[in-house]
Amino acid sequence: MSNSVRTHTPRPVTTAARPEPDPRWWALPLAGTVLAPGLAFAASRPDHLFAGRPFLLCGGLLLAYAVVLPSWFLPRTTAGRRRRGDLVLAGCACAAGLPSLLTALGWTVFLVMLFTGHVDG
Repeated sequence: MSNSVRTHTPRPVTTAARPEPDPRWWALPLAGTVLAPGLAFAASRPDHLFAGRPFLLCGGLLLAYAVVLPSWFLPRTTAGRRRRGDLVLAGCACAAGLPSLLTALGWTVFLVMLFTGHVDG
């Protein structure tokens, strides 16, 4: 047996720094949700793409909403604000750029097929 006497010293309770809540966390996702349809419609309007090919507008909207949707479910802290902003920016870029991108891709394929003799033009 030992004669050592151990005194019990409680460990200090440390509280982890809680992330600071963002009171206006909803502003960026809401802006992306509202702005995406306007950008998709504005991008498809100059060439009347919506009248002839409504899948361009619908595809732009679906892709934009698929990118913006996760921003609603990110942690509602100030640290997540940048990620929410990046998702909203990417979603709006998809909404605005998809009709133009698909149109350019379609013309490129058409011209390549025309010059290689696969289209009777």
